[in-house]
Amino acid sequence: MTHDLVISNGTVVTPEHGTFEADVAADGETISAIAAPGTLSGETEIDATGKHVLPGAIDPHTHHGIYRGLEADAESESKSDLVGGVTTIGNYFRRAGAYEDIMPGYFEEAEPNYYHDYFFSLGLLSMEHIEEIPAIIEKFGITTFKWYMNYKDAAREKFGVDCDMHDDFGDAFVRKLAEQDVPTTLGYHSENVEITNALAGGNVYVTSESDDTDADADEGYEVMVEEFPGYAETQSMVAGAALAKVHGYDDRFYAVHISAGGTADELAALHDAGYRAWGETCIHYLALTTEECDERMKVNPPVRSKADQETLWERLADGTISTIGTDHCANLAENKFGEGIRDSLLGFPSTPVMLPLILSEGVNEGRISLERAVEVTSTNAAKAFNLYPKKGTVRVGSDADLAVVDLDETKTVTPELLHSVSGYSPYEGREVTGWPTQTVVKGELAYDDGDIVGTKGHGTHIDRPV
Repeated sequence: MTHDLVISNGTVVTPEHGTFEADVAADGETISAIAAPGTLSGETEIDATGKHVLPGAIDPHTHHGIYRGLEADAESESKSDLVGGVTTIGNYFRRAGAYEDIMPGYFEEAEPNYYHDYFFSLGLLSMEHIEEIPAIIEKFGITTFKWYMNYKDAAREKFGVDCDMHDDFGDAFVRKLAEQDVPTTLGYHSENVEITNALAGGNVYVTSESDDTDADADEGYEVMVEEFPGYAETQSMVAGAALAKVHGYDDRFYAVHISAGGTADELAALHDAGYRAWGETCIHYLALTTEECDERMKVNPPVRSKADQETLWERLADGTISTIGTDHCANLAENKFGEGIRDSLLGFPSTPVMLPLILSEGVNEGRISLERAVEVTSTNAAKAFNLYPKKGTVRVGSDADLAVVDLDETKTVTPELLHSVSGYSPYEGREVTGWPTQTVVKGELAYDDGDIVGTKGHGTHIDRPV
């Protein structure tokens, strides 16, 4: 029998079954066979001798459409993602107004343009949004949501909603999610804004919706760390997890972008106390430190110290932190940089370097095993966002989303290497060892040794539950 596509003679890596040599075949969009090396044949064949075959990476935390519009980001960013073995992304998205009216337009922008699959996680901003949850699940197949603690007391002015997003809002949010008959997940931005606002002293940090500034060109990155301290994140995470726990929802509470070692340690303490909350960190908190950062790396929460970084790696290895995201934003270089740190834009592009940096800084430096790298870059995200086992594993019947990686290949990061529309990377000039040589999306060879060969529109929205 000849299959549509075969990856032959590779070393397959899955958290469920460990590491083993095999051929992997795809017919149509799904994995159709896994067999002894050298026994399968295909119309398209990829020789993976000396390489590892991983489930395609999943970046559960991106913000496509925040700066350039979704249509543009869907095309350029999904194409760039293929370089890094990413085959699925989750897009955090928030707007005022009824999502039942808003979402059809966003699907129209997204569907013709994605090279790989995607899913939405919706930020809710009002009590009216909470009442929409059942309809959002039923009509759009969206089961994952976000509570932005950084919008507390700012939502009225920022979005024009009739809500301050206090804990009464959060309480109603969690209770409504807990009532649903299908698995849901609540992403939680941990930040005590009463602390951060006081420390900022009225200073403004530019976002996509604001050009107000109180800039001082002499200020450096350290002001971000001073005004968004780790303990303000830690306290908020513990409080949010506690609210979820009292409603029996702690197993679906997902703390996004954990940046502080103290937050990771408190999450470990919560686990010891019986909490089942999920924790995500981002690749920049594992690969950068404050001293290396400038306007390119401006993000909230900010990149922190070497001690924070090492604690995050330890908590990633011991299972406290379950997933990696990127908080990816495709702002353009000509727009990103202002007169100083305050009037430079928040966010930066990084999805295509997520898996390579985990392989380089994690696996090749001996911090985590290759099986653990697969868990935190694919399998656990699929489980947390209700995609598993359609995504996140190498098994018959799952989507044929696969990354063939060479753990020994070293490349220097450049925008050109990443096929980046942004024109810059916070990792530019960095040597990274461990790269995909091929990326397969739903049975289609989409990236082949430096070339994007996939098809725009081959990706689609993943309706959940799967």
